[in-house]
Amino acid sequence: MRILAEAEWVQSDESPNPDVSFVPAMERRRLTPVEKAALSVARKALEALPEGEREIPVVFASRWGEIGVTVKLMRQMHDEGEMSPAGFSNSVHNAAPGHLSLLMKNKAPYTAIAAGEKSYEMGLLEASAYPGRVLFVYAEEATPEFYRPHFKDVQKAHAVAKVIENEK
Repeated sequence: MRILAEAEWVQSDESPNPDVSFVPAMERRRLTPVEKAALSVARKALEALPEGEREIPVVFASRWGEIGVTVKLMRQMHDEGEMSPAGFSNSVHNAAPGHLSLLMKNKAPYTAIAAGEKSYEMGLLEASAYPGRVLFVYAEEATPEFYRPHFKDVQKAHAVAKVIENEK
């Protein structure tokens, strides 16, 4: 396994939001925090490849996925007795790689991995199983306020992307 390119983003005072200015405004406003983080680093990593070589398989990993959307949907279900279908479609674990695939016109396969506290490692393991080049993306949003008293490892939003080349 050889890393050809990588990019990362960690939420900070200097960088409170990932750069998704390349996404059309109508689409950008519908993106979740996880999708924004994933798209930002994926684009930066893919830009290191020649333009005609950017359509490669994607492995997306996240421990919590769309936890903020899930909290919102649970509250909506509790308060209103139903959930928003649009919100639900953004709550699934493969929403981020799906948006990445659509926005970057990448027709290569993608997969989404959730493996608890080992999600990063298991995502890299999955990426190492692909022959040739693959884009590995790991993204998490900040721990929602609702969960902070119950989590040992409260986190800031962050994401990393690596273009990996494996032996064929």
